[in-house]
Amino acid sequence: MKSTRHAPKLAEILSHVQDSMSRVDARLSNISAPESGSTLGAVLKFSLGDTGKRIRPAIVLLSSAAFGRSDDDAIGLAAATECLHSATLVHDDIVDGADSRRGGKAVHVMWSQAAAVLSGDFLFAAAADLVASLERPRIVRMFADTIMKMCRSEFDAPSFRAGSDGMLEDYLLKIEGKTASLFALCCEASAELADAGEPALAAMRGYGTNLGLAFQITDDVLDVMGDETDTGKPVGNDLRQGVLTLPAIHFLNDRRADGSVIRRVFDQPAGSDRELRRAIWEIRESGAIEHAMADAESYAEKAREFLAPLPAGRNRAALEDLTHYVINRLS
Repeated sequence: MKSTRHAPKLAEILSHVQDSMSRVDARLSNISAPESGSTLGAVLKFSLGDTGKRIRPAIVLLSSAAFGRSDDDAIGLAAATECLHSATLVHDDIVDGADSRRGGKAVHVMWSQAAAVLSGDFLFAAAADLVASLERPRIVRMFADTIMKMCRSEFDAPSFRAGSDGMLEDYLLKIEGKTASLFALCCEASAELADAGEPALAAMRGYGTNLGLAFQITDDVLDVMGDETDTGKPVGNDLRQGVLTLPAIHFLNDRRADGSVIRRVFDQPAGSDRELRRAIWEIRESGAIEHAMADAESYAEKAREFLAPLPAGRNRAALEDLTHYVINRLS
């Protein structure tokens, strides 16, 4: 199930902030440039390259501009969120044992695990340096709280042994910490930078949280339904690793799941390719995908509702368009 509204392409949504996005790219290049010629410099250039969608810094730019801030501090905040995001990706690939990222090799595979850990630490420090330069202690605290939430989420692993209610509760808790907390940070910190006031901060935090939940659920659907050439990772990668995501949860909560291949997949991760293909087929044919996408649309709708207090204009419209984009994207 997808949003019934036409979802514009990301480039269309961000067209009026492209100059600011270029300034963010330049700020990120300044982080890797001094380390040029070294292993660290190569890893930083690779990690901060423009192969990603830059959704998180884009959210910062749109949110800041909606409250009247499009200055150098907004650029610095946007760059800081991308540094933080990049750091988590480098470390997550080690934790998850993932060999690929965005269609290429992961950092720990291209260089070494030690190089990945240290470069990820460097990116965390670079994010902290950018935030410190804003001289806004509350934003520094927001970053620290978010990093703790993201790290804590890595210790949360939903299990079907928790029962139907427990599986869903654990899953939502994990993705709120893993993904939605950073989206919320982008929005709330932008409002704080603009001195927008507590009601605006709460509204932006609500928007970011729900946008992030919709984003991650769609990611999990793409793991089962996506095209590897678009997503940059093998179809069914989460299933192969025994990671319990929402499509699988909806499937397992159906009585028809008794005796399914999927239960065996979670009992014995990294099963045969034949079992994995069968598990993907079971999920696709069960209605679990439609159920999960309905959930994603529900969170996207909640995110749009939180935008009501924002001043009308193209930045608010772009933030609304993002809620449609995240659940209609192919990667």
